[in-house]
Amino acid sequence: MTVMKPVSLSAAWEETLAFMKREGALVFPVALLFIAIPLALILQVLPDQMRNMTPGTPPPAAAVLPNGVKMTIAAAALVILGGALSCYALAAKPGISLREALALGFRRVPHAFAAAFLVGLGLAIPLVALSAVSPAVGQLYMLAASLFFSVRFLFLNVAIVDQLDGPIAAVRRSWAMTRGNFWRLLLLIVAVAVPIMLVQVVAGMLLGLIGFALGGPELGKQLGDLATAVVLALGQLFMIVLTVRLYRQLSAS
Repeated sequence: MTVMKPVSLSAAWEETLAFMKREGALVFPVALLFIAIPLALILQVLPDQMRNMTPGTPPPAAAVLPNGVKMTIAAAALVILGGALSCYALAAKPGISLREALALGFRRVPHAFAAAFLVGLGLAIPLVALSAVSPAVGQLYMLAASLFFSVRFLFLNVAIVDQLDGPIAAVRRSWAMTRGNFWRLLLLIVAVAVPIMLVQVVAGMLLGLIGFALGGPELGKQLGDLATAVVLALGQLFMIVLTVRLYRQLSAS
């Protein structure tokens, strides 16, 4: 069993900031167009009961989505996935053109979807069994397993784009590459995710209040959802670039 060398979080952080400064004019529009806008659309069509769900709990019985809403959410989610993979391509392949990155990213969507399905299946099977015993235990498992999986499969999508791995190969590669760096990577994920969550809450509230003052509840909801989506998209972009820098460190080892 091979244990990867310790990653340098500070080096990855500095390289990420340098990349964002150098290539921001190229990657920011991709994140806004292919991640933020479809995410804002999902937030707009999602019922309030589902927006306020606690993670790990089943959806309320009243939150039955019409077929049109389901299709809208599914299509928007695929666009978000394609946009994220395109951002991985831009970050991982120096010199790639925007057109090439978009073509590569959207071409790899089926592979990334299949890999995510495998990971989700591995997460869901124990959840069903534990929730049947105790909902509280199920929620505790969901929290712990989500953190664990977020680390062990951190390099899933970059492997799918960079190495052109299939779903199973990408799962194996990410699992192997994170061996020996679990706690470092978990610390990094938490350190990035918490500020992003706080900023998106504040931005959503502020823009929501401005929209409410200008045009009432509907405009407030629209502007709040747009602000939330933009912050989350930019946060995801930062995490994508950071992940690629860590991936390059481990690939070199």
